[in-house]
This record gives sequence, C-alpha cells and structure tokens, in this order.
Amino acid sequence: MRADYRKRKFDALYPERKIKNCTEAELQDELSKIPSTTTNKKGTAHGDPLNLVIVGELNDILNAFASARWSETESLGFKSSLKTAKAFLFGKTYRYSPVSPLYHDGRSQDIALQKPRKTIDQRLHLRLWYSPLRLNSKPVWIGAISRDIGVRGTLKTWNLTTHKIDPYVDDARDYVIQDLASVEKAIHYGFVEGVGISSKTKPGKNLTGDPYITDGYRMVVE
Repeated sequence: MRADYRKRKFDALYPERKIKNCTEAELQDELSKIPSTTTNKKGTAHGDPLNLVIVGELNDILNAFASARWSETESLGFKSSLKTAKAFLFGKTYRYSPVSPLYHDGRSQDIALQKPRKTIDQRLHLRLWYSPLRLNSKPVWIGAISRDIGVRGTLKTWNLTTHKIDPYVDDARDYVIQDLASVEKAIHYGFVEGVGISSKTKPGKNLTGDPYITDGYRMVVE
C-alpha cells in the first residue's frame, strides 16, 4: 500500500543542529511557537487546527493506533480517489481511504491514520508531522484530527470532492486519549494552548469552508 510515511526519510528532514530535546516545561514553550493551523500548499490560507501532539517513535505510534483499531491511509492519487468514489456511491466502507493533503512546516502530512465507520463518508482521521522536538529523547509529532460526517463536491480540490467535518473538533481530539488509554498505549497526556477559542457564533473555517468550534487547546499524548 502507498502510504505517506513510507515515502518520508525522517532522518533527513532536519539537520542535527535543529533537533532539540526538551523538558516538559521547555516542550510547552516550544509548542506555543507552533502555528495554530494547517495551511494550503502555498501557506497562504488556514486549514484545520493543529490540535494534537503525539510523543513517540514512529513504530510505537503505528502499533498504538493499530491496537485501538485505527488504519493507515493510502496516499491520494487517481486509483485511491476512484476507490473512494465507488465506496461513496455504493454506501460502503473503504478502510484505507486517502485524506487530502494539508500542510505544516512546508510539507504535507507525514502520517495519516483513520478510524473507519460504517460508510466511507464517516470516519475519524488524523494527520501527523514529524518535528525537530524531542521529549525524553522521543520524537514529537504535530497533528490535526477531526471527524468526517459526509462527502460533498467542491471546486477547491483537484478531484472535486472533499469530506465535510463535524464542527465540534474537540470531540475527535478527546476521543484519541480515550481510545489509546483503552488499549493501555498512553503514558500520560495534557493540554497546551493552540488555535484559541472558536464559538458557535464565531467559528473557525478550514480550507474548504467547513466551520469548526473548539476550546482552542492542543492535546499532548505520550
């Protein structure tokens, strides 16, 4: 299967001088400097909030989420888009359905994972980006998570379709710690400031115009 992380040479993403091993207090300070949202490829428009931070080695993360019955996603391309369209038309699930590229630190997601539900238009999905930060010598991954509640047409993507997200993105964020704790894969977690509050009367908007409501915090899970 073509997955985003299989194409990444993580050791080559940052020079050694940029790698920073942090204490918890230092990590909190460093995370406050991270952008609040994903962007488009050019970095000129804001996308989904960066509302999740995962601390762990790549294989540990993949194993932890697999234990909680999450799946990898196929890289976005013609074949995977066609499979997505077929699943949508016939009301079926597609366990490895791709996610559209969002950008952070100048590149699209390094890892994309999802938890499928009964049909293609409903799933939890998250994107993670490898960072130069470390906690207890473990890599720190910056992420965005939300829950899909439908598929709709759009002129803002090359394949003319996109998933519509549940506006209450904190529910998806908080689900992660419940899921990982249920399979005993989380050491501990906490919250740091993130995108800031978005309310029903003044919601945030992602790249395709979907509104989101949040308390503004990022969850950090080791």
